[in-house]
Amino acid sequence: SLEAPTNYLPRGYTRMDLGLAEAMRLLDAVRQPNRSQYVLLLTDGEPTADGTLPLAAQKQLIREQFEQLRGAGVLVFPVVLCNPTSGCSGEFLKDQSSTALVRDAANAPELLRVFSELFAEMKSDRSVVTARDANGSIAFTTRASQGVQEIALVSPRAALSAVRQEGNPALTSSLLNDGNVELNVVNGGSVSPGAWSAETSDLSAFAVIRAASYPELIFPPPSALSSPASVRYYPAGKQPLLVVRGAGPAAGEPLLLDGRTPIPTFGKDAGGVDALGAVAYSTGANEVTIQLGDDSRPLQLRRTFRLEGRADLPRLEVFTPRPDDPGLLEDGRARLQVGFGPGLPVTGLAATAYVSDITDDENGALVFQDAMTCVARLCIVADFTPADGRSYRVTYLVSALADGIRFGDWAEATLAVEPAVYLRGLPSPIDLNRMPAEGWPVTVGAGTAEEIGSLTARLSLRLADTGEVVSQAALNFEIDVPESGTETGFLRVEGLDLLRPGSYTGEIELAATTPSGLPMDVKIRPSPVLPVALTVARSAARLQSQVADFGEVKFDTSPNFRISEETLLPVTFDAGKPFRLTAALAESSCVGLSLTSGELQAEGDRWLLPVQLTSLAPVLPGGCSGQIRLTGPSEDFDLFPSSVEWRLRIRGVEWSVVGDLDFGDVGGAGERSTQPLLLRFDGSTPFVVQVEGIEAAGETGDGVTQLDESFLESRQIEVSGKPNADGYYEIPVGLVARKSIPHDPLRGSFYSGDLTLGIEGLPGESRSVAISFRSPTVYQRYVEWWLRPIYSLPWLLCTGPLTLLLLLILVARVRNRGYVEEEEPVVTLPQPEFQPEPENAFVTATFVDAASAEAGPPEVRWESQWGDVEWGFGGEQRPPAPSAVTWSGNGAADPWKSGW
Repeated sequence: SLEAPTNYLPRGYTRMDLGLAEAMRLLDAVRQPNRSQYVLLLTDGEPTADGTLPLAAQKQLIREQFEQLRGAGVLVFPVVLCNPTSGCSGEFLKDQSSTALVRDAANAPELLRVFSELFAEMKSDRSVVTARDANGSIAFTTRASQGVQEIALVSPRAALSAVRQEGNPALTSSLLNDGNVELNVVNGGSVSPGAWSAETSDLSAFAVIRAASYPELIFPPPSALSSPASVRYYPAGKQPLLVVRGAGPAAGEPLLLDGRTPIPTFGKDAGGVDALGAVAYSTGANEVTIQLGDDSRPLQLRRTFRLEGRADLPRLEVFTPRPDDPGLLEDGRARLQVGFGPGLPVTGLAATAYVSDITDDENGALVFQDAMTCVARLCIVADFTPADGRSYRVTYLVSALADGIRFGDWAEATLAVEPAVYLRGLPSPIDLNRMPAEGWPVTVGAGTAEEIGSLTARLSLRLADTGEVVSQAALNFEIDVPESGTETGFLRVEGLDLLRPGSYTGEIELAATTPSGLPMDVKIRPSPVLPVALTVARSAARLQSQVADFGEVKFDTSPNFRISEETLLPVTFDAGKPFRLTAALAESSCVGLSLTSGELQAEGDRWLLPVQLTSLAPVLPGGCSGQIRLTGPSEDFDLFPSSVEWRLRIRGVEWSVVGDLDFGDVGGAGERSTQPLLLRFDGSTPFVVQVEGIEAAGETGDGVTQLDESFLESRQIEVSGKPNADGYYEIPVGLVARKSIPHDPLRGSFYSGDLTLGIEGLPGESRSVAISFRSPTVYQRYVEWWLRPIYSLPWLLCTGPLTLLLLLILVARVRNRGYVEEEEPVVTLPQPEFQPEPENAFVTATFVDAASAEAGPPEVRWESQWGDVEWGFGGEQRPPAPSAVTWSGNGAADPWKSGW
């Protein structure tokens, strides 16, 4: 709020030094880390003083105060209040390089506008709008990507009459009304994209808009790091490079220089997110305006930055790449170096290198960007690997402090790489003592359009003191060179552990060939000849174990069973690099065994030598032992002790059989009988049970008969699968008669004996099983098996009376054969009359009998002799029908002569 003073007296002195001193006191009392501080210096012109302080002393004091404020990071904004009659006088302030641009204000509205502009410079997200439309209203249009968050209208008292959005009234709130100035803010809920207008009766009114999007000037850096409104310094006589970026939702929109010239994309910011734009600024003006977005009328997101060239600042110089030194390293990388030439001391260097590929496009495409490491006046980065046959533009941006002033400078250089075949991944220099166990991983590629076959490498190694060429070490490296992309492999020198102690030097020679195998003249990077060095110290190996124990092996009955066991012998080396150890069998208690050794394996501070014991044929259960002899590459290598004992235990297989085998009847040639046998076996399956012998003996009536394999046969059995719950295998054992087994003609013969079983592949481990069988007679084979159960209990009570009855009937028949034939027969037996059988007798009988059964119980007819009353049977009897048989007196019709 501005009001004309009424209590002033003309004294004629302007004491800026007193005002600055008071400002410094106030700022020191409230200073906070990383918080910007500003001084708005309002003055009416040149400094004056009374006789107590000479004018020159006062001016020097003011200059020192400006430098103190600048050193503390405080930005001073001088504003000269002009006299309506004599005008503006601010020459002294304009000569001070440590102050910001001096602004003039001829009246109160201008001073209010200056305050708003300064506020907008302090806050990057503020924009001041003074443009008016044809009606004289403040007018601007906002977009969604601009992210407008607040609209404030500053005007003289009662000058604002209406605020509209798209022609509709907008709700505002008054934040300040002191009688001179009004501050009205559009409510946050009503700030939306669209056309806005504010009707005012005073042309000094303006709008201040806070938006989330705004442009930023990254380089040259602000002299006060925390203040984007501070001056940007650069060495005088050189065009500054402006590096800008957009912030907020509109970060991806175009960036314009002075609102007209598009700024091309340059790279990414330090976070690798926002895109940067860069353009060389050649107008020489002290102010530059950057606009975010291509808006042609307000709201335009613009920021104005002040630039100043100083002649006392040192200039940036490129050390590599240069035409005489491209800075290419042996591994294909490029060393990029830039630094300041002679001049003021510099500190606090921060540098970034940008590399663009300009082979196919002069504008280039960014291919590399990285921060540089700075020491003293030099900055280096060596992480960029250029491709052969390509051209690059390298741009350096460096900021530093010189004489307490932060400034920025830039430089450019061109890097052109010749077409070549490159091999990357080898150290420089190549020390064979540091070679990994698997070799150095290398990458091969080509930066040429010519078709290349392969890249080969050959090693030449010599003793350093005598120059004698050694042949134990060799390098067999050959890898195909792809037409595009890269190919990876390992470069490994063999036989280094065979070399005698001493110092060696040599070279690795690289050569390229055509697809047909002919030599090819093409540049090879890093060099076609790579020097190598090797030092082999005399060393001694000490075994930490006196016995090589191969443990226990379970015997397997399979014919493919072999010994293949490995153990690790701990070894330590007194000095030098570990050397190759070779192990061999010196003594062995078991035949057919051999021993081999492998490569040493690192384990902490010691090494492990793997030795493997193998056999070419199965080895029987038991124990094996002997001695192992160890040797080094030559007599120059010591080994303590040179031999160790070894042992191996082969555990046998345990097995047994349970029960006997009763094969029943086996007598005829080819007759077979099979019975189950329970077998316990702790080996692995499958296994084969063999019959090693059969013996049986039995009484045949002519004495004891011995049976052997010529009479009996039993085949081998292959067992697979799992045992039962009790751990037994149930195997079927068969017995076959090769020919007829002798037997007693009346009683048959019972044989017993032993069946000798063995496991295939397990010699000397046989088991006997008791067997028995019978060689039966014909009666025993076909009759006895069904007749014997009838006359054995519990049927004896039933079959005994039946047998007695049959005997009585038989005796009666025999006795009645001698009766008198002339005697008249007493009984005449009627003979049934047989009717012809119908065609469908079965069907008729079936259905008739069924019907009779349903009708009632059948009628009993006693027509046979057994049912006659003559035999003592009672009951109803029908008179017999006349017999058709004539009985003769000679007994021809005797019923006892008829068959049963």
